[in-house]
Amino acid sequence: MKVVFHVVEYEEWDETLSNVRDVIKADPEALIEIIVMSRAAILFGRYAGYDFAGIEGNPRVTVSISEKALKDHKLDESLLSPSIKVEKLIITKLIRLQNEGYAYIRL
Repeated sequence: MKVVFHVVEYEEWDETLSNVRDVIKADPEALIEIIVMSRAAILFGRYAGYDFAGIEGNPRVTVSISEKALKDHKLDESLLSPSIKVEKLIITKLIRLQNEGYAYIRL
């Protein structure tokens, strides 16, 4: 199973983390991409108290954010966890993942 979670609103972060954990539990071989865009980027500007257990550092889960989202929210890339990938054009990554057969879920 391959799934891409497209997170636009930070209010959906708890639900995203819960869904990702559910997918991992249901299919330990699942490949998961979390694409963080727009207003959801503020999650990485401060400690938000989210529990990333089982997600951060999991080799089958990738979290990506766009350069534009960081810039729009005046966030410093150097403060991000090394496990978070910064993409110049995240929309092209989203398109590529869908072309590769990833199921698309927008939250």
